[in-house]
Amino acid sequence: MITDCRRFVGVIFALISLSACGKQRTSSAVFEKAGEACEADALPNSFVVKYFDGRLDRVPASSKQEFIDGFLTEHLPEISFAEHDFKVQTADVVRVLAQDVRYADNWGASRVNAPALWQKNIRGAGVTVAIVDTGMDINHPQLRKQLATNAGELGQDKQGKDKATNGIDDDGNGFVDDSGGWDFTTNKPLLKDHTGHGTHIAGIIAGAHNDVDAQSATYVQGMAPSAKVLPLAFLDENGSGTMLNGVYAIEYAVKRGAKVINASWGGSGCSRSLKEAIAALENDGVIFVSAAGNNSTNIDRTPMYPAALDYAAQIVVGATGEQDHMAEYSNYGPLHVHIFAPGSDIISTFPGGKMASLTGTSMATPFVTGAVALLLSNNPEASVADIRQALYSSASKKSEYLNASQGRMSLGQALTFLGH
Repeated sequence: MITDCRRFVGVIFALISLSACGKQRTSSAVFEKAGEACEADALPNSFVVKYFDGRLDRVPASSKQEFIDGFLTEHLPEISFAEHDFKVQTADVVRVLAQDVRYADNWGASRVNAPALWQKNIRGAGVTVAIVDTGMDINHPQLRKQLATNAGELGQDKQGKDKATNGIDDDGNGFVDDSGGWDFTTNKPLLKDHTGHGTHIAGIIAGAHNDVDAQSATYVQGMAPSAKVLPLAFLDENGSGTMLNGVYAIEYAVKRGAKVINASWGGSGCSRSLKEAIAALENDGVIFVSAAGNNSTNIDRTPMYPAALDYAAQIVVGATGEQDHMAEYSNYGPLHVHIFAPGSDIISTFPGGKMASLTGTSMATPFVTGAVALLLSNNPEASVADIRQALYSSASKKSEYLNASQGRMSLGQALTFLGH
């Protein structure tokens, strides 16, 4: 009788388990399968695991089967899901002009009417912007005072040593000496820009100046010159990196208090890790501004990622040229691309204290990122929906602009539509 009772309880427990889980968990079922479109981007010997406690980790293995039969099977009860890591690339720069440019025409800041906010003393104060990219020249004259610093890694420790260089994780956040930015390609404090891409973006967002009018000058007029920038490198000297490092950078940006993240890069749409990281930003009150890409493609029909992920925290940016037409290289899409901004022949900061002219949606994106910083500095409680609607409503409209707002960003009336 007792045996029968135990048998009965066992059956009930099994039924409850099956009902709750649908089916018994297996290593193969827990591994996220990459679709055909993502296979070329999958890194064959590098795998990502997400544990039930929220941790993400990279696990090397000679093959997928070795990873599943070995590591995944052994640790299955601890793991929420596993997947390939994927390669990532900067949104290709379409044109690069001389890197010894001596004058910045600042036409982009003028075209989007950034002075309308500068003249109201709205300059991005109090907002930290993370640039998840190739790094930044932290000694550039227009950027060195714009760097977001980590108070927990500044000053002297109990031994009288500089916390920024003492080799100790003084604030206990898991990163040693992260007084400024972080380089996820080396897992060390950020010291440089691997290609110049991130430095160029940083200047568009926050190149230092005190002007209230846009003008040609010997320096770059950043959109939000009172904002702080947090440079996070996950792309190397080839402009390439791994999706997991990108996710690490996004998560780190949130922990460091960034309210806006600039993502001028593209990669696989199969990474569950990336999808979950971007989806979580809405609850964190962080806005993710991403480049539409430079393939002259409708990403509603031929998705490019992360632009086509369509999460609430995202604002996706395409590019216009100097004549205000939709740029011939820019991706577009009435569903997934939200707004355009200047992207052609943009002069901005470059490593070595220089300026350079680059072209692409990589350059259009930081104009919007900088504008978001301006609007948040005026209204810190604004949601991504509030910000997006203000940008939509104040945009300069043209029927040729194939995006959700049918507009190119223009900030003259943005505060009116933001409610302040």
